Formats: sequence, C-alpha cells, structure tokens
Amino acid sequence: MTGTLRDRARTVRARVRSFFDAPLADDAGPLELLHAALDDLERKAQPSGRGARVFPYTRVVVHVAQRDADRAAIEAVFGRLDERLRERLAEVRCAIPASLVASVSVTEPANGDAPLVWVECGNDTDASSPTRVASELPELRVTVVKGQCDRADYTFKGGVVAIGRGAEPADALGRVRRNDISFLDVRDGVTETVARAHARIEFDATLRSYVLFNESSSNPTFLVRDGRSLRVSPRDPRGVRAQSGDDLQIGRAVLRISVSEAQ
Repeated sequence: MTGTLRDRARTVRARVRSFFDAPLADDAGPLELLHAALDDLERKAQPSGRGARVFPYTRVVVHVAQRDADRAAIEAVFGRLDERLRERLAEVRCAIPASLVASVSVTEPANGDAPLVWVECGNDTDASSPTRVASELPELRVTVVKGQCDRADYTFKGGVVAIGRGAEPADALGRVRRNDISFLDVRDGVTETVARAHARIEFDATLRSYVLFNESSSNPTFLVRDGRSLRVSPRDPRGVRAQSGDDLQIGRAVLRISVSEAQ
C-alpha cells in the first residue's frame, strides 16, 4: 500500500471510530480503557501545516475512575502507554516531544457523574499542582432552546458529550453511536437539520474548560456568543472553547450551556 493510500485508509478508520464508536461501559476492560485514552490523546494533536501535526505536551496522565477496578490489570495494560502513544501519534504524522512521559492513575469514582477515563496534559515547565479529582470537575448544564429532544435539559460533569439525532444511530456497517443529547426523529423545520452524529462537547482537563467540536460535514455548527456567531469547522481537532451563556447552533436547533465550578 502506498503512503497516500495508507493515509486515506487511516483517515477513514479514524472518522468511523470517532463518529460511531459507542461510549465505554462502566465495566470496560483495561484494553478498552487504553484505546479510549489513546483516541482522546490523538485528538489533542495540533495541525502544523502540510498534513503534519505536533503534540504540544510533554507530560500526560490518564485518569481511570472505575468502581471496583482491577488496578493490577489496568496498570499492566497501561505499562506500555508511553510506547503506544508514540506509535499512535506517529501514525497521524505527529511530531512527538523527545521528553514525552505518560502515566496512568487509577482511582475509585467520586460520584456517579465522574467520567470513566479522562486525560490530563501539561508540560515540564508547568507549575506543579495537585491533580484535580473527578468530583472537582465543572458542571455543564445544557438547555434545549430550539428543536425537540428527549429531555428539556441535561447535566454533565467532564467527559465527552455526544450530540445528534436519535438515541443510538447506526451507520451502514451497523456501528452504533450513543448520543448523550438526543434529538427526536421528527420533521418540524428544525429538528431534522441535526445530523445523526452532529457534534460533541468535550472537557479539556488542561484548559479546565469544555470545548465544542463539529462532527458533521454537511450540517453547520456554530457557537453564538454576545450576538456573534463563530462557525465550528468540521473535523477541526482544536474545536472551539465554550463558556457559560453560549448558545450552540446545531443545524437549525439551538442549545444553551451553563458552566459552574463544583464546590
């Protein structure tokens, strides 16, 4: 396989994985946890021009908060985290800092809203500070302003929030994606403009903020702040940092977010 074809095949696999992979079950095994962490870290690689990328961090900590976790098994599987991360970044033509160090931290979940896996990234020059635990994650509240969903509002803490039409849409290959914010399958001039796999909101542990990503190449996604609309480019790995009071325009539907720090 030529380099071009290999890159295209890798791109297709990455899109399918990002688009339709189901979220982790509470009892996910160590290998599933590892792959979820690697997927999250790959999304943090930043474009640097001409198809290349750069990983802007030298220190990575993968936090696993799983009830009754098999700590020994998780630590054994994550023992090659540094090597596996370098392999994954090399696959997407990402420059890797020579001093990159990756590790795993296994804890019991502080509450039912804590994400199962989340990553903390930083640099050697960062001022040292205690790791923030899952219970300290800022709370994200999402209210439906325009469009029809299965609920009027939602509350999350950290992790990844998938947005789309239908609770569990599947692609032609039968791959299922679970939407945390699920628009109904109705036609009212608004709701049907939401794609099956339209967008996601992801908590960035380094920024300590929620970031909006557009996962639909056909229907637009905008972040509206103080009356100004900022288009979120499809597949942009950087996303757009969201803040309390922002409106998210998903197709023609609108969601309003509120972020509050946990006490």
